[in-house]
Amino acid sequence: MLQKLLSLSIMTLVLIAACAKKDYVKPELDQIDAYVKAHPDLPELDKSCIYDGRFEVGLKQETVRFLLGEPKKIEYVNQPWAVQENWVYTKGGRKVFIVEDKHVVGILQD
Repeated sequence: MLQKLLSLSIMTLVLIAACAKKDYVKPELDQIDAYVKAHPDLPELDKSCIYDGRFEVGLKQETVRFLLGEPKKIEYVNQPWAVQENWVYTKGGRKVFIVEDKHVVGILQD
């Protein structure tokens, strides 16, 4: 009984800690509107992700930079077909955006 109670307490603390994490602070609506207005060629995918506060494969690297700022680290990976950049962010957990030809081609998250 005590072991179950202890286990439940630990799971509750882990859940609270996970919920307390913020991946990033979403820009204010006026900042988003100004960014979208300043980039009239921004694809619809990027616009919807910016307004919804989500990340998807296909985003332009500039959109990721707008939403999360500069990456903590950029790693270069030589692939047979191209040089990829792994943009590493650590806000609210480790997130890596795999960038190729100025677009996100993969997202890894811990």
